[in-house]
Amino acid sequence: MAGHRTDRAGGSTFGVQSSGEPPDLRLAGLAVAAWLAALACLHLTAPTAALLAATAAVLAALVAAHLLGVLGRPAGPVRRYGWIAVAVLIGVVCGASATAARLHVRDAAPLRALVDERARVTAELVLTDDPRPIRGAPGRPTLLVAAELTGLTDPDGRRVSAPVRVLVLATDPAWRGRLPGQRLTAEGRLTAPRGGDLTAAVLIVPGPPVAHGPPPWLQRAAGTLRAGLQRACAPLPDEQGGLLPGLVVGDTSRLPANVEEDFRATGMTHVIATVRR
Repeated sequence: MAGHRTDRAGGSTFGVQSSGEPPDLRLAGLAVAAWLAALACLHLTAPTAALLAATAAVLAALVAAHLLGVLGRPAGPVRRYGWIAVAVLIGVVCGASATAARLHVRDAAPLRALVDERARVTAELVLTDDPRPIRGAPGRPTLLVAAELTGLTDPDGRRVSAPVRVLVLATDPAWRGRLPGQRLTAEGRLTAPRGGDLTAAVLIVPGPPVAHGPPPWLQRAAGTLRAGLQRACAPLPDEQGGLLPGLVVGDTSRLPANVEEDFRATGMTHVIATVRR
């Protein structure tokens, strides 16, 4: 066949020589270890995550010293796979140390004390996603709003700087239609999150927010597009009218619960995953 070449060892290459050596898994091991370490550290405290990073760093240094002949002469299998182990340990160092730094901010003492006290505060927020209705919430319709907490004022009037992630549970209709990037002030009560991520607190807000300027123009344009798509889908049946915005722009606010459950059961939730930020 034209363009087909064979190397001297008899292997078909198409221009790439076949060495017969095992693939280099050092970078793959580093990436997977970093990801798994970061995921695991989300369920730990910042000091524990930092201790894990330090332990992995010491082990990586000892294994590397042994491979380089500083701490004895390594055996054949150690020479072959030792650097993969070093790369994995370095990945643990990267993932654990980066997550420990984020956990240190999330679990800062002033904010953590207010969360433990379930204190009522005035929060300064920047929305990071559109308000979403919570299906099946008892009582009044509740909206879930992802936001960044830039600061708050505690019950004694002291201001606390807290650049962390929060989830807002709002029941006032004035929260509907707010867009990502908009700066708001809201009064509510802090409570602890479920854990397992970088969310520092849940803010329960019974009243309306106070807006400080409009959202960015790009988010306003995206909001206009989503609103137009929702109007165009309004005449459709509930299942089709709720699914189409989810497939096109990630807007699942009108998606029926049974359709969402079908996507979850088949492992296809990524198809309607939120894409707007």
